[in-house]
Amino acid sequence: MRICILETDVPADEMKKEHGDFADMFETWLFPALPEATWDRFAVHSGDNLPNADSFDGYMITGCRHGVYDDLSWMTPLAGFLRHLRDRHIPVGGVCFGHQIMAHAYGAQVEKSGDGWVLGADTYDNLAAFAIHQDQVQSIPTGVRHVTGSPRCRIGRIAYAFPALSVQYHPEFTASFMKSLLDHYGGTRIDKSLTEAAEQTLSHPTHVGDIARDFAKIFRCARPRDAEATQEE
Repeated sequence: MRICILETDVPADEMKKEHGDFADMFETWLFPALPEATWDRFAVHSGDNLPNADSFDGYMITGCRHGVYDDLSWMTPLAGFLRHLRDRHIPVGGVCFGHQIMAHAYGAQVEKSGDGWVLGADTYDNLAAFAIHQDQVQSIPTGVRHVTGSPRCRIGRIAYAFPALSVQYHPEFTASFMKSLLDHYGGTRIDKSLTEAAEQTLSHPTHVGDIARDFAKIFRCARPRDAEATQEE
């Protein structure tokens, strides 16, 4: 099984040195649930061309410091690519910005929440994970099979029928990396009182293994690209 990670951002240099980049975090988080997968990555945010859709059995999309409404040059092609994956029934998984741009590509509204930042450990339909976001999906996109959320994020997880899965939270983040993020943004981009409160939640138990297994099911239900290509020849 070949999975492609579409990178839409990278951590700050000092965090990347200690924790790796977002694609590294995805691989570490998903490996116990999907040990048969091999991984590739395309840095779409920095100019890598999007791959041929049928080159991989599935795709994962990382988080990003920008919002879909920033409309950076790579975002419109990525949204079009996501619609093509849907039409080809190629599995897609998204986390945070990945969750948002999938919803945007499939017809939903995404914007900054009037309730401000969601930070630290949060629980979405009995699954706890770390979160750091103020943008949220505000409406239900097309092709949705199931939606769950939390009191602070109504549309925090979307299961699509084609198949795909996206989550607003960050199951790939460790407590150590979350601490680095909160220290990095506290007092600059985010009010320090908010980051200090969020740090108090970092010892809370999370369900990252359960969430990884949910993503693994999405990828395992797909027909391998090689088999499909053989049938079409």
